[in-house]
Amino acid sequence: MQVGSWTQGASFYMSPASVGLLMLNLLDGLFTLLFLQLGVAEELNPVMRVAYEQSPLLFMFSKLLIVNAGLCLLCLHRKLKASRIAIRAGAVVYAIIVVYHLAFLAHLVSHWPFGA
Repeated sequence: MQVGSWTQGASFYMSPASVGLLMLNLLDGLFTLLFLQLGVAEELNPVMRVAYEQSPLLFMFSKLLIVNAGLCLLCLHRKLKASRIAIRAGAVVYAIIVVYHLAFLAHLVSHWPFGA
Protein backbone atom coordinates (compact mmCIF):
# COMPACT_ATOMS: atom_id res chain seq x y z
CA MET A 1 0.00 0.00 0.00
CA GLN A 2 1.39 3.35 -1.04
CA VAL A 3 1.41 6.34 1.23
CA GLY A 4 -1.51 8.56 0.35
CA SER A 5 -3.26 5.91 -1.71
CA TRP A 6 -6.43 6.27 0.37
CA THR A 7 -6.80 9.79 -1.05
CA GLN A 8 -6.18 8.69 -4.59
CA GLY A 9 -8.97 9.95 -6.78
CA ALA A 10 -10.29 12.24 -4.06
CA SER A 11 -10.37 15.90 -4.86
CA PHE A 12 -12.16 18.95 -3.72
CA TYR A 13 -13.37 21.44 -6.29
CA MET A 14 -15.55 24.46 -5.69
CA SER A 15 -17.57 25.59 -8.66
CA PRO A 16 -18.45 29.23 -9.22
CA ALA A 17 -21.95 28.42 -7.89
CA SER A 18 -20.34 27.06 -4.70
CA VAL A 19 -18.28 30.19 -4.19
CA GLY A 20 -21.36 32.30 -4.90
CA LEU A 21 -23.38 30.34 -2.38
CA LEU A 22 -20.73 30.93 0.30
CA MET A 23 -20.54 34.65 -0.42
CA LEU A 24 -24.31 35.05 -0.52
CA ASN A 25 -24.64 33.10 2.76
CA LEU A 26 -22.14 35.48 4.36
CA LEU A 27 -24.09 38.50 3.07
CA ASP A 28 -27.34 36.98 4.35
CA GLY A 29 -25.78 36.53 7.78
CA LEU A 30 -24.41 40.07 7.88
CA PHE A 31 -27.69 41.64 6.75
CA THR A 32 -29.67 39.52 9.21
CA LEU A 33 -27.31 40.46 12.03
CA LEU A 34 -27.58 44.15 11.10
CA PHE A 35 -31.38 44.05 11.07
CA LEU A 36 -31.49 42.12 14.35
CA GLN A 37 -29.11 44.58 16.00
CA LEU A 38 -31.20 47.52 14.76
CA GLY A 39 -34.32 45.86 16.17
CA VAL A 40 -36.17 46.04 12.86
CA ALA A 41 -36.41 42.29 12.31
CA GLU A 42 -36.65 39.08 14.24
CA GLU A 43 -35.05 35.72 13.53
CA LEU A 44 -37.74 33.21 12.54
CA ASN A 45 -35.47 30.15 12.43
CA PRO A 46 -35.69 28.73 15.98
CA VAL A 47 -32.16 27.28 15.91
CA MET A 48 -30.64 30.54 14.73
CA ARG A 49 -32.80 32.52 17.17
CA VAL A 50 -31.31 30.57 20.08
CA ALA A 51 -27.81 31.10 18.69
CA TYR A 52 -28.43 34.85 18.36
CA GLU A 53 -29.84 35.07 21.90
CA GLN A 54 -26.62 33.47 23.17
CA SER A 55 -24.31 35.71 21.16
CA PRO A 56 -24.22 37.49 17.79
CA LEU A 57 -20.84 35.85 17.23
CA LEU A 58 -22.34 32.41 17.85
CA PHE A 59 -25.13 33.32 15.43
CA MET A 60 -22.69 34.10 12.62
CA PHE A 61 -20.45 31.13 13.42
CA SER A 62 -23.43 28.74 13.42
CA LYS A 63 -24.89 30.16 10.22
CA LEU A 64 -21.62 29.88 8.35
CA LEU A 65 -20.77 26.46 9.79
CA ILE A 66 -24.10 24.89 8.89
CA VAL A 67 -24.08 26.07 5.28
CA ASN A 68 -20.34 25.42 4.80
CA ALA A 69 -20.65 21.86 6.15
CA GLY A 70 -23.56 21.12 3.84
CA LEU A 71 -21.76 22.64 0.88
CA CYS A 72 -18.63 20.66 1.69
CA LEU A 73 -20.61 17.41 1.51
CA LEU A 74 -22.21 18.46 -1.76
CA CYS A 75 -18.82 19.40 -3.25
CA LEU A 76 -17.36 16.06 -2.23
CA HIS A 77 -20.23 14.35 -4.08
CA ARG A 78 -20.25 16.77 -7.02
CA LYS A 79 -20.19 13.89 -9.51
CA LEU A 80 -23.82 13.26 -8.60
CA LYS A 81 -26.16 15.38 -10.66
CA ALA A 82 -28.36 15.95 -7.60
CA SER A 83 -25.41 17.54 -5.75
CA ARG A 84 -24.67 19.94 -8.58
CA ILE A 85 -28.35 20.87 -8.81
CA ALA A 86 -28.54 21.40 -5.03
CA ILE A 87 -25.52 23.72 -5.09
CA ARG A 88 -27.01 25.81 -7.90
CA ALA A 89 -30.42 25.86 -6.24
CA GLY A 90 -28.84 26.96 -2.96
CA ALA A 91 -27.03 29.79 -4.72
CA VAL A 92 -30.27 30.92 -6.38
CA VAL A 93 -32.17 30.82 -3.07
CA TYR A 94 -29.47 32.85 -1.31
CA ALA A 95 -29.39 35.32 -4.21
CA ILE A 96 -33.13 35.87 -3.78
CA ILE A 97 -32.66 36.31 -0.03
CA VAL A 98 -29.89 38.87 -0.53
CA VAL A 99 -32.04 40.80 -3.03
CA TYR A 100 -34.79 40.82 -0.40
CA HIS A 101 -32.30 42.13 2.19
CA LEU A 102 -31.21 44.88 -0.20
CA ALA A 103 -34.83 45.89 -0.82
CA PHE A 104 -35.48 45.92 2.94
CA LEU A 105 -32.36 48.02 3.48
CA ALA A 106 -33.51 50.48 0.81
CA HIS A 107 -36.87 50.69 2.57
CA LEU A 108 -35.17 51.37 5.91
CA VAL A 109 -32.93 54.06 4.45
CA SER A 110 -35.89 55.77 2.76
CA HIS A 111 -37.71 55.92 6.12
CA TRP A 112 -34.71 57.02 8.20
CA PRO A 113 -34.74 58.11 11.01
CA PHE A 114 -37.12 55.64 12.58
CA GLY A 115 -40.05 57.10 14.43
CA ALA A 116 -39.34 60.69 13.40
